Amino acid sequence: MAALQLLGELVDFLGGVGPVLFGIILLLVTPFVDRLLVRRKRISFRVLYNSKIGLGPEKYEPAESDPPQLRRLTTLLERMSIVVIRIRNSGSYDIDDDDFDRPLSFTFGGRVVWNARVSEATTDHLRTRLRNGLRFFTTANRPSPDSLQTVRGRLGERMARWLLGGQAQQDNPEPAWHGVRMEDLALKRGQRAKLVVVLREEDPTGEEITKVVEHTGKLRDTGMIKDEGRTRRVTLPRVSGALVIVLTALLVLSQLAQPRDKTVACASGTLRIEGSSVFMDAMRAVAEEYMKACGDATITTNANGSLGGVRDVATAGSGDLVALSDGRSRDYANLYAEKLAIVVYYVVVNSGVGVTTLSVKDLQRINSGAVNDWRRIRGGDPLPIRIVSRGGDSGTRQLYEQRVLGTGENVLSSSECLTRDRNAGVPIIRCERGDNAKVIQQVSTTPGAIGYADAQSLAEARRAGTITALTLDGRAFDASTAVESGYPFWTVEYLYTRAKPQPGSLAADFLAFAHNHPLARGHLTESGFRPCATAEGTLPLCDLR
Repeated sequence: MAALQLLGELVDFLGGVGPVLFGIILLLVTPFVDRLLVRRKRISFRVLYNSKIGLGPEKYEPAESDPPQLRRLTTLLERMSIVVIRIRNSGSYDIDDDDFDRPLSFTFGGRVVWNARVSEATTDHLRTRLRNGLRFFTTANRPSPDSLQTVRGRLGERMARWLLGGQAQQDNPEPAWHGVRMEDLALKRGQRAKLVVVLREEDPTGEEITKVVEHTGKLRDTGMIKDEGRTRRVTLPRVSGALVIVLTALLVLSQLAQPRDKTVACASGTLRIEGSSVFMDAMRAVAEEYMKACGDATITTNANGSLGGVRDVATAGSGDLVALSDGRSRDYANLYAEKLAIVVYYVVVNSGVGVTTLSVKDLQRINSGAVNDWRRIRGGDPLPIRIVSRGGDSGTRQLYEQRVLGTGENVLSSSECLTRDRNAGVPIIRCERGDNAKVIQQVSTTPGAIGYADAQSLAEARRAGTITALTLDGRAFDASTAVESGYPFWTVEYLYTRAKPQPGSLAADFLAFAHNHPLARGHLTESGFRPCATAEGTLPLCDLR
């Protein structure tokens, strides 16, 4: 842990996470910048073949009876070799002949040039230009007028000299070209060609053919000539890659060592949160915030309804379960409960209904079936009333029955919310949906539909204009005048545990975090709820429910 803390201090010394990340990105792009911008003009070459000619897989041994010319030819071929060099423009710009400070040249150690040719050039024009620009020089590397035509013109004399045993043209000494210079070299981007050179070993006593191939030459400014056959251990991409790995590891390890938020009381273990689908998304965000601060804690969530969650807590065998309930549960008064936040609900209708307010008495008459057509309330054309409700385990439904209807909801009579397809003998059309979001979706698409949901679930549909949130008896919820206004459809979200959590347990520390920590209260506020815990104490409104 001390080492990790030291790494964290090192990251701070380097300027923090931002500068280190910038350094990583800079190192990643450096090789590309070098290739595409800085050293954008590049000539690359590779020696593809470098070996003697010989007569075959087994050395030919001339007999005494063989003609002298054959023995001399055999000796000559045993000391000759071929070098094939591929040359290409590997940069991102065209290269002209005036881009060179010194032309590209090749020397071959103790071997002398007998012949040369240019092959496999990208274009015929390129092959002709390269061939005409070949110049052959001696060991001293002095400027030489000897072109490929000169070399080939002397080839017959040299062969005759060997075959005739030195009797031909003794007054004309044999030339000794040790290198070839590529003057007037110009390659467009991506162009390539091969230089083929026939060589003879100068030392007639050597057993093996020397295989030295060296180059000279220099491009102007930051251009480079690269031997692709030579592996360099230290290259810019390798150095940049190594530094990226080091900095990335440093950054990751330092983040692991970030000091824990001392305002969070952390406990290890597992905790499961069940209950209200209305509140679960906000609670999931709070749980993730806690786990982020406390790496040894694991918290899972399950939105199975307020009543289902509280029931599970009542039957749980351990204290690793917490339930969210929309309002206080009357059936489990022996459980431990804490108030968390204010939750506001609305009665909503399909926007085609054309009403903006209903009395509580009208809602009770609709539920009983005394009124089953909107014409009875607003006049106009007939339009069947279709009630979209929550299921029996819903805390939202329980609150609606207790605070608005004053009784339980009527019989379930419909599956699709259009007709009494489940029970034709009742006076109402009523269906059920699994959560508030599905209630809103059904109300939005069903003519004459009426339902209820929390403020957060209907926000998007209200903006889209597909539903209307009603005032009740002309009153809407106002936190500042909640008691005086008399709006009934709101409650307090409760957290339930089987018993009061033991101090230091994950349940106790998490509940304290969810109630009091600014991060948790921020998530609740962003989700549209009013936390009961404030900087001044408990919100007085929370004591009313």
